[in-house]
Amino acid sequence: MTKEPPLILVRTWYELLSNADNEVSKRHAEKMLIGAFGTPQAIAAYLKKHKII
Repeated sequence: MTKEPPLILVRTWYELLSNADNEVSKRHAEKMLIGAFGTPQAIAAYLKKHKII
């Protein structure tokens, strides 16, 4: 099993992706999430597991 990134970090990336006012911040947050989890499905599973979405 791979180690998950800290919950607070993932929450921060998700908040940036969802609420940032500029596209640069949104793209960076998306890049970090994909880098940490590999796929959008894995991101969604983590967010649901931790009741972020």
